Amino acid sequence: MMNTIQMIDVTAIDPDSTINVRRQGVEENVKKVKASIKQHGYWPDQPIVIRPHPDTHSTYDYQNVTGQCRLKACLALGLKEIPAFIEKLNDDEAIQRSWGENEARESLSASDKAYWTEKIYKQYEGNGHTANEAMKLAAEFLGVEVITIQKYYRLVYLPKTVMEMVNSKVLTETAADAIATNTIDSYNIERSKQAMEDRASWYLGLGRDDRKHAIETIKQLGNKASITDLNANLKKRREESRLVVEYAIPTELYDDLLQWGIERGLDNERVIIGHMIAETLKR
Repeated sequence: MMNTIQMIDVTAIDPDSTINVRRQGVEENVKKVKASIKQHGYWPDQPIVIRPHPDTHSTYDYQNVTGQCRLKACLALGLKEIPAFIEKLNDDEAIQRSWGENEARESLSASDKAYWTEKIYKQYEGNGHTANEAMKLAAEFLGVEVITIQKYYRLVYLPKTVMEMVNSKVLTETAADAIATNTIDSYNIERSKQAMEDRASWYLGLGRDDRKHAIETIKQLGNKASITDLNANLKKRREESRLVVEYAIPTELYDDLLQWGIERGLDNERVIIGHMIAETLKR
């Protein structure tokens, strides 16, 4: 039998669900949803998902599974009802449903991904599975590849300050993963966390062209390297990158190369060569 949308009294739904996987950025998104509802009204084709409340002593009839920002926006605006699907879901099914919707909307923060990956992984590990088995089962549970789960799990080690950088998209997940993977020292967790903060600040202080080299530098040198070591390696990579350009151009043509660039408003050898190649290939 197909589930149908029902109009549910918003005060009958527990807004503080423990199984909704979205934990970060909720307040900010509620504000956006409130503004949209004020301007356009609620979208009848966007029902939330709820389930009968698993706590028989709760004062609420239902527990929110998906759409917590929509529910909280309606509560804040004083709306009486909200369209919803009522589904009989156990805890695992509810978490999977919440994860699936938020992952599809790309609305999960790095810390949410890390939190739930660790929670599900440890649930399996605590039931007697090996680390590899637990990782595979966690991936199956959340519907992602094992390599994705491994990446999310590594983010667990990030200190709060660095995780906030990732949540706010100041620091990319790729850079954060490189920092976490190649900085953690299981014998000295506190030192590792300070080193991660130092490396994140170092990375963000670099120019765009240096950041790709910086990730490779962190991967190569591992968790023992100091910022001084990272800078020295990065400088070497930068020089090697320049040498590729310098030695690819015959000396007698170097001035002609620069002149070609000046005529087009370019003053960097690598950029000039890139433009020359692009123009040649377009012909």
